Amino acid sequence: MKKSLLTIILSIIFLTQIPISSNAQLEEAYEAHGGLETFNKLGTLEYDQGTEIIGVARLNNHQVIDLDSRNILISNDKYKIGFDGTEAWITPDIAALGLPPRFYSSTPFYFFGLPFLFADPGANLEPLGTKELNGKEYNVVKVTFDKGIGDTPDDDYVAYIDKDTNQLEILHYIVTYPPLMQGKSKDELERHAAVYGEWQDVNGLTVPKKMMFYQWSDDKLGKTAIGSMTFENVSFNQENPDPAIFQKPEGAVVDNSHIAQ
Repeated sequence: MKKSLLTIILSIIFLTQIPISSNAQLEEAYEAHGGLETFNKLGTLEYDQGTEIIGVARLNNHQVIDLDSRNILISNDKYKIGFDGTEAWITPDIAALGLPPRFYSSTPFYFFGLPFLFADPGANLEPLGTKELNGKEYNVVKVTFDKGIGDTPDDDYVAYIDKDTNQLEILHYIVTYPPLMQGKSKDELERHAAVYGEWQDVNGLTVPKKMMFYQWSDDKLGKTAIGSMTFENVSFNQENPDPAIFQKPEGAVVDNSHIAQ
């Protein structure tokens, strides 16, 4: 039986609406980590987070994320940081953190949320084929962003996905947050890599428990770790958090460091 004209037209419309972020390797990675549909149904994420930049900073706090709005609240007994979708604020003062609060407010969550966050609008995926690293084969995908996406649309990430498990294992990247560039051009920036070494299963999703950071040069990992991130007591909830918790309290300082001077 021949297809009707309507069926053909609908097929063409469907094909032209496939998101630019569609990619076979990442589709397999989403499934290996529990499914993008499962992740997208969740409303709240919480965890106890630790970040260490060796010789520079050590941070430990509790984080609450609205997975729909991507608003974030970070707190411990020394500071409270919030992002309400527009402004990032900190109390009592910026010196309490030691890093730009706006930059830090979204960084741990982004590393935690991969590979799922690569499906966000404005992410552009470029398959780079198969590459070998330290005797192991990986499917490799480069991720760039449309102008106006987030504070650092000039960032790029290259994801190394284990060919056997389809799980994300290595991610190398550059950071183009203005204060951290220290006057360098994008081409002058050093690349770093996150190695996802420990995973945990929560609500049917395979999410990070610990990752280590290294220098990345000439398509190779550095030999000595320069930092780490940990995620403990992870929990998800289908309901969204109360929006009021992200609102800037009286006396909080707004961080506008993302605006290039």
